[in-house]
Amino acid sequence: MVSCSETSDVIDAQSNIRIIALAPHLAELAESAGALDSLVGVVSYTQLESKKIIESVGDAFKVDYEKIISLKPDYVLVWKDGNPASVIHKLKSLGLNVLEIEIQKLADIPRTIEQIAKIAGTESIAQENIKHFHLVINKHKNQFKPQRKIFIETYHQPLYTISGMHWLSEAVSVCGYENIFKNLSQLSAPISLEAVITKKPDVILNIALQPDPQWQKWKDINAVKNNRILTISPDLMSHPNMKLLEGIEKLCEF
Repeated sequence: MVSCSETSDVIDAQSNIRIIALAPHLAELAESAGALDSLVGVVSYTQLESKKIIESVGDAFKVDYEKIISLKPDYVLVWKDGNPASVIHKLKSLGLNVLEIEIQKLADIPRTIEQIAKIAGTESIAQENIKHFHLVINKHKNQFKPQRKIFIETYHQPLYTISGMHWLSEAVSVCGYENIFKNLSQLSAPISLEAVITKKPDVILNIALQPDPQWQKWKDINAVKNNRILTISPDLMSHPNMKLLEGIEKLCEF
């Protein structure tokens, strides 16, 4: 779901619009929307395709309010469930035009790109990426049916995974995988090794820069026994952005 704070002073899209993005994936989606020239402030760990140097205004949890004000943004994009509520409240109290964006499903990714493009006046550029996103997802959705059980390892010590409410769970289902912890009540949660062993996943998806050697001790797990452990870089599967398509392609090929 993509939601915006209600405001009466909606700013007309224009070429010199100024945007600050307070989460890495929001800045990355702004770039995909063709709004790079409008982006005047980002947070730590933002990875843009462009080499353009953009002012840092802190990180997703602690921001420099004075710098944000000095950049005179027309819009501040915030991650609804990621940025602290206190930060969002403070930004609004300063009179800034705050757009709260939440991504729960894959469809929210192109929807967010479209939303940013509308305020930046870059719809024609955004439509190319939106079309490509739908093309890749639909291609694989029509090819696979959920039938293989997968453990999604988002961190190794302690083990972390995600529930079926997370957009990443939907992403793996595109390739025919069923998240073994889809029924968790939390979006992301620590999980015991014993719980993974009990569920005997057919595949382990390790989202990390390096393979996780701990699994080699557990030959009773189908994924280990059949050498079905795939490591994919966080750059391709940790952020809901256009790079996710490359991660999905790798998983579907696997």
